Amino acid sequence: MRISEHPDPDAVAAAIADELLGLLRDRQRSDAVPVVVLTGGTGGARALAALGAHPRRGDVDWRRIRFLWGDERWVPAGHPERNDRLADEALFSRVETDPALVHRVAGSDAGLSLEDAARAYAELVAGIDRIDVALNGVGEDGHVASLFPGRPELLAGETAPAALAIRESPKPPPERVTLALRSLNRAERVWLVATGAGKAAAVARLRADAAGGAGPDALPAARVAGTRETVLWADAAALSGMH
Repeated sequence: MRISEHPDPDAVAAAIADELLGLLRDRQRSDAVPVVVLTGGTGGARALAALGAHPRRGDVDWRRIRFLWGDERWVPAGHPERNDRLADEALFSRVETDPALVHRVAGSDAGLSLEDAARAYAELVAGIDRIDVALNGVGEDGHVASLFPGRPELLAGETAPAALAIRESPKPPPERVTLALRSLNRAERVWLVATGAGKAAAVARLRADAAGGAGPDALPAARVAGTRETVLWADAAALSGMH
């Protein structure tokens, strides 16, 4: 795991935006349509806002990028708690995307059950042959997406669906759709984002778990790894538990 340390949350977001823009540009120059998994939370919001405001955002053809979400809250479309609304406001309002390549989880008002929405998203994700970057915010308990410590979803193996329905989430709202670990671990690059002193204990445990081989008792954040690289983007406060 590479550690990319920066002085504060805004600097973390700016660094993520810089590196992601360069990666997307290079992939498009090879005639590829990059695939990016977005995250919610404060770290995700800052990163998306930094992308939307970046002076070099025009270097990328945003209509030729496929977007997924690591998880989504099971609330109606357009609800303030939805991760895709966060992306709409922070990034998609500033760039032109192809709606056919922006893959949203169905809302709770779409006429589907939670299980049906998760099944549909699983089928969609399973049909995508490459994920370039998966952004993952790290929670104070070490969760990523909607994969929480001690939950049975962490035990889902390689034969499990690519996306899972979550009920009774320890963090509200209680119903969600999340990518499974095996889907996140398909990404070439897994980028973990942690900022603030409230994440320090989780980051210290994450680094210890990752160094120890990320066994079955490891935090969810320690159990995701890119096939090409894994990066922890963090500020000094989040890394303070290891200093």
